[in-house]
Formats: sequence, structure tokens, C-alpha cells
Amino acid sequence: MNEPRAQTSIDNRRDPRVDLAKQVTIRFEAGSIVGPGQNISLQGVFFTAPASIPVTVCIDGVDEVVQGQLVRVETMGEGRVGIAVRFLEPNPRLLGE
Repeated sequence: MNEPRAQTSIDNRRDPRVDLAKQVTIRFEAGSIVGPGQNISLQGVFFTAPASIPVTVCIDGVDEVVQGQLVRVETMGEGRVGIAVRFLEPNPRLLGE
């Protein structure tokens, strides 16, 4: 009955996560995002983007502006969303190293 659990994507992460207690700002560089529609309902529409969505990331207290790609947006409940950005180049200084 005790079967091993399948590894999740969290277990497969390449780099450890570090808590961040600072405000983060992202600026979308894509003026428009156009892609083929997948489905639509009275509640909304789902479509795919044919390319990455470039963003600029600013973190309070960090002098550098970092380029990245939007990789995920998920509903967190209570009117909030979680936004994941992949940096184009790893930068240890963002972690305080």
C-alpha cells in the first residue's frame, strides 16, 4: 500500500529557493500578445502565445534591473495571482551573494 510518491516539479528544481521579503515590480515589454485561441466561454478565453513574453524585473533595494521571461501566472485565491519569471541570466547578487 505504501507506494513511493512520484517526484513533483518542485522536487526537480535546479536551484534552491530563498525567501524574499521585498517588493518586486515587473514591466511587460510586449506591447501586445497575439496567439491562437484554444477555447472560450462566458467566463473568459484561453489562448497560447507563440513565443516567450519578455519582462523587466526590479526588486526593491537592488540596484540592478534584470531581464526575464514570464513563465507562469496562477490564481492564488482572494483576488491574488502568483507570477513566475525566469531570469535570462542567473545573477547571484540578487540573492545577496
